[in-house]
Amino acid sequence: MISNRKWGSALFAAVLLLAPISTVQAKSPVPVSAQAGDADQATSSPVKEAQFRNLAADLPYEWSEAPEASHPDDGYKLTDGKYGTLDMNDPAWVGHVRGKTREVVFDLGEEKSIGKITAHFFQDYPTNSILVPLTVSMYVSDDKEHWGLLSHNATQLLWGEGPPRQETFEWDGSRDGIKSGNTGGKLAYARYVKVTFTMHPSQWSYIDEIEIMGTDGKAKEAVKVSAEQPHFLEPSEATAGIRNLNLLYNGQYANGLGDWNKERIIPNISYVNQDGEPVDWLFDGILYLGLASHAGRDFGVGQTILEDWNWYLDKTFAAAGDMQQLNEATVEVGAKLNQPDHKMKVVLMIPNPGEYVNDFGDVDGDGVSESFNDSVVGKEKALENRIKVMQWWLDQVRQRWQEANYSNLELVGMYWLEEQISTSDTGPDLIKAVSSKVHDMNLKFFWIPHSLAYKSFMWKEVGFDAVALQPNYFFGGTDSDRLEDAANLAKQYGMSNELEFDDRMLTDSVFRNRYIDYLNSGVETGLMQNGFRAYYQGNNAIYNLGVSKDPDLRLMYDWLYQFVNGTYKIDSSPTMESMEELVQSYITANEINSVFGNELLYRLQNIKLLLGQNKPKDAVTYLQDFLAHIHDPAVQAQGLISAPAATVIDTYAKILMETWSDDWGFSNLAQGLSYTISRPPNSSYPDSGNELTNGLFGGTDFSNEQWQGHAGSAYPEERSRTITLDMGRNKSIGSIRAHFLQDQGPGIYFPQYVTYSVSTNGQTWSKLATVSPPQAQGDASAEFLRWSGSVDGVPGKAGADKVYARYVKVEFPVDVWVFLDEIEILGLDGKVNGAVVLPPKP
Repeated sequence: MISNRKWGSALFAAVLLLAPISTVQAKSPVPVSAQAGDADQATSSPVKEAQFRNLAADLPYEWSEAPEASHPDDGYKLTDGKYGTLDMNDPAWVGHVRGKTREVVFDLGEEKSIGKITAHFFQDYPTNSILVPLTVSMYVSDDKEHWGLLSHNATQLLWGEGPPRQETFEWDGSRDGIKSGNTGGKLAYARYVKVTFTMHPSQWSYIDEIEIMGTDGKAKEAVKVSAEQPHFLEPSEATAGIRNLNLLYNGQYANGLGDWNKERIIPNISYVNQDGEPVDWLFDGILYLGLASHAGRDFGVGQTILEDWNWYLDKTFAAAGDMQQLNEATVEVGAKLNQPDHKMKVVLMIPNPGEYVNDFGDVDGDGVSESFNDSVVGKEKALENRIKVMQWWLDQVRQRWQEANYSNLELVGMYWLEEQISTSDTGPDLIKAVSSKVHDMNLKFFWIPHSLAYKSFMWKEVGFDAVALQPNYFFGGTDSDRLEDAANLAKQYGMSNELEFDDRMLTDSVFRNRYIDYLNSGVETGLMQNGFRAYYQGNNAIYNLGVSKDPDLRLMYDWLYQFVNGTYKIDSSPTMESMEELVQSYITANEINSVFGNELLYRLQNIKLLLGQNKPKDAVTYLQDFLAHIHDPAVQAQGLISAPAATVIDTYAKILMETWSDDWGFSNLAQGLSYTISRPPNSSYPDSGNELTNGLFGGTDFSNEQWQGHAGSAYPEERSRTITLDMGRNKSIGSIRAHFLQDQGPGIYFPQYVTYSVSTNGQTWSKLATVSPPQAQGDASAEFLRWSGSVDGVPGKAGADKVYARYVKVEFPVDVWVFLDEIEILGLDGKVNGAVVLPPKP
């Protein structure tokens, strides 16, 4: 996606700035009309425009959201006939900033014949951050609830920088006809009129006047406009039956992340348990696409040449390449799920040829390199060359697919990589031509436009079959209502939405919460229940979540699985109550045998009683037994609980046990503390001063700046580290844990052990525990090494589960590389029951 989805406010503003800038300029009070959509010119209606009057003159109206107080509306500014000047401070302008699409509704009092609607806007960018809307839509209704579409209208100013300008968006029935219902009418007969306009996520919109031109009563040519119910595009023949389409980026990426092997693919196509074994299918469609080529050119913005296109095809269809790895992964998962004939549906990208490349390469063997540059070969020839290259690409895909003869893959569609309809005159014509060729191959045409995509409402007209609009909320610079607005726009245009997240959610709670916002919004808007969905995950987020040993991260993977299957619930964070609800939902869905399920619910009730008696240690023991019971091979053999149900319940239980074991009512006493280190980390992986107590984690990527890296040494005295933290005063400590990385490829290993000690004076120390790491794994993983008073006890103090101290010392050896990113001290201020002072030991 654009800039690998690194969206920001500057990019939002610049989306269309590369397009030619129109000189459309309005003069008050009779503004020049902007072209409505892409409608053909038509002969005028028998009802002469001279007979029209402004039916909206001096009418009140209703806003979906009040304008800003600094540029208010007295209730009549849009209908008082006063147009604003090219001055943002002119009181005629009504101002809105950020947020959702705005709606204005007019009640004409009775049904009337409507022939033209105009809405007048102001632009002053970048000086005063005022932009005309990207799209203005116009509707009519008989009952103010069900609306029929007259037209969608795109800006012609294209958001270019320049002096203050004005633009009028217009539906003219005599020219544009009526979009809804195929009526062929030129006049709409209705009582209510609605004008909507999209909002930029960070800029202002100024409007001063809306006119509704027509006549009283029913003119001979006036027709009723069929109402259309806004709705998501549902999984259907149009989506090739795909409900959940997972994007795998297989271009050129650092650290080989563009190369997809079977092991990485399996958690992306199947839902794996904590041991990495598939227990159910996950996504039912895979989209392979790439942004960067081996030469660093961008497939998405039209920079690449024939060399790049051949490189991508060779890479994707190589004997052991990305597509073959997908096939092998599907075969393996199918065998383990006893579904050997299962076929994964595949969609493959079509690069954006762009409009400026002059020396693309010779695809037809005539000795002439193809040029797409209008200024060099002319508009007609440039379009012809683009279409020629598109045909070459599709022929190559078909030929290579047929030669590979993948046993468990089905090619169902092609994906248009450019994320908006080009602003050039030939942009729509190119997509229409490519669409025809895709359909000739009996394939579907997919598209995922960005949130500010130009003329995205035209998607059906240019031939797309399946479209998912990007909200672009995850990447920042937007309010959370962006998700609701993206859902409403998708429904308005009859498309669907994409979910967006990346590896930052593994280490940053802000991004993790945004991911959860997508899931919650999907429930609230009906996307989860009804819509086709695409999923942007960066490069490796789903894999990293699926293989994570951190229950909190694993939960994000489980929630994704639930969302894909339509069972995710808002506010379903692990609690005893949500655990009971989860088990009950599986009983209802026949994922758990009812008798066995009632037994599990009884066990959970007993655990709740223990918690009520403030016995978290006993609750942990009982919940461990609960897990052992659901994973008992005999239980599995009898089919009393499905493997997916057992997997999800396992995650919930582990989070609860971690809570009860480590921080039952505790806070992180180390948050924000300074500390001392006996020997500083390596200069390539330094500590800025608070990495170990800032609450942020580094995931499984050792290059993440949250990781502090310590290198081994040939000198014994340099092969250990001691980190000391001072809490300021004595406090009750219930758990201490340090978070380490292991990635054997670059030589990073968990320390052989970690020793935790405490002190009341910082001079004499008492050892709490020496902790060993888990058994080495092949893949990169991050783990806490911990001492827990409720589980491990306090040495020499029977019955105690907390230690009372001011200082904490963390010691570990360094043999090759040791990476850590966080130290947590969990406990309570002051001295509480069960907290003891340990005598110092030499």
